[in-house]
Amino acid sequence: MQIKVIEETGKAYANRKKEKDRPAGDLYHTPKSLVWTAEDIIKKEFRKKDILDPCCGEAAISEELEKMGHFVILNDLYSGMGDRFNYLKNDIFDDSKYVISNPPFSLWDDFIHKSKSHCRKFMYIGRLNYFGTASRNYSGIWKNLKYVLIFNRYVDYQTPLRDDGLFHVGAMATAWFIWDMKYKGEPKIKILDVNKYATLGNFNKRRKIVK
Repeated sequence: MQIKVIEETGKAYANRKKEKDRPAGDLYHTPKSLVWTAEDIIKKEFRKKDILDPCCGEAAISEELEKMGHFVILNDLYSGMGDRFNYLKNDIFDDSKYVISNPPFSLWDDFIHKSKSHCRKFMYIGRLNYFGTASRNYSGIWKNLKYVLIFNRYVDYQTPLRDDGLFHVGAMATAWFIWDMKYKGEPKIKILDVNKYATLGNFNKRRKIVK
């Protein structure tokens, strides 16, 4: 593998939980199937090979990007995979033009604004109900938003990392959001069919799922 390890803040889940009940850095896993179903768009939009994953967790996204031929710079503050650079407060990555990641939902807006300051294109997982917050309209966060790739099942990001891409279902609608800083039109909506991967039922820490 070509993966270069640096690191930053953990994988995203919902900030509906009290902070004391969430893992450090909102460290949750991204089902690999969420990358697979977006592969055509990723190949179309991210033709430059170098990509930064500023909150890589256990590299679920990055490993799949590597299989597509990308060179991925990994960064995560909490996963223990390397040095712990704070993406939001450090300019060490400001020459990165492409970013693909699943940032902590509690810091989602901060990650968007940071990436807007240095990226050519970037792609983050987020919650669809973010559109219902008026302050985001006023902050300009949706400017240059090119795609919203909506998962057609509710993904529970508590699902343990699996090679087969299967995931538990939850109660939260999420999507890939892609910004292109040269794009001036309205966002394009696309539905990603992840239904065949949503087979594990509701998440239960005490229930064992055989891989």
